[in-house]
Amino acid sequence: MNIDSEYCMICGSVEFGPVCEKSGFRYVGCARCRSVRQYPYPSDQEIAGYYADYQTKKSGESVYLTDAGYACFKRDKTFTFADLGLGNDAFAGKTVLDVGCGTGQFLQMMGDFRAASVLGMDISQECIDQARARELNCVCGDFLSLGGRYDVISMWHLIEHLRDPRQYISHAYRLLNPGGWLLIETPVVGVISESFGADWRFFMPVEHINLFSQDALFCLCAKVGLDLRSWVRFGSGNTSGSMPASNKRAMDIIAKKHGFGDTLAALFIK
Repeated sequence: MNIDSEYCMICGSVEFGPVCEKSGFRYVGCARCRSVRQYPYPSDQEIAGYYADYQTKKSGESVYLTDAGYACFKRDKTFTFADLGLGNDAFAGKTVLDVGCGTGQFLQMMGDFRAASVLGMDISQECIDQARARELNCVCGDFLSLGGRYDVISMWHLIEHLRDPRQYISHAYRLLNPGGWLLIETPVVGVISESFGADWRFFMPVEHINLFSQDALFCLCAKVGLDLRSWVRFGSGNTSGSMPASNKRAMDIIAKKHGFGDTLAALFIK
């Protein structure tokens, strides 16, 4: 597939400027929506090659996508639900689709939260095989070809991986029941990314293709017909172990309290 890297796949603008280089790849900033993208966009072959051994690659770096990381994942998502105004029974009886489900941690969590049915989807066969080994309901495939109707669609750290996130958000809108929820969590550019420069933790080529500004994400979701219900920003840009724990905790609290964290979680309603 020929990908035109001269225009922003989030807002369509052709005006952009350099941001940084990371591991031999370039990131540029959109002059209109202020989002940052990899330039040029990676090809289908580059993307497929990157995700061929995704679980092995990520678990070698951290507990992400491993059984050992489930407790942390559940703790963090429980905090996020509270920040978004979702109580412990918010998912009870709902049909849930998790797009970019990885090894199924959110699927497992939804079982604990008494969802009526849960389906996960991911492009990594390696991740899906691990999720199925734990008897979780998931499929490997392309979200844009999926049908059905859902009360909740979640995209946890997914849209930054997409070359054209507009298609995914529009398709999620079509699949949601009236009054349904779209939950999105993604890194966002701003004062933290600008301060860290090329060392910002979310500049991760080929993996992270589009890094939204907050306004760009809210605008895109509004254009497809979704209403913003609640949102929270958190994260000071410092990974665990990179500094004393007390310092990181203090900086994380400041970033969240003042709303400039480098990660955004939002709840949209159809």
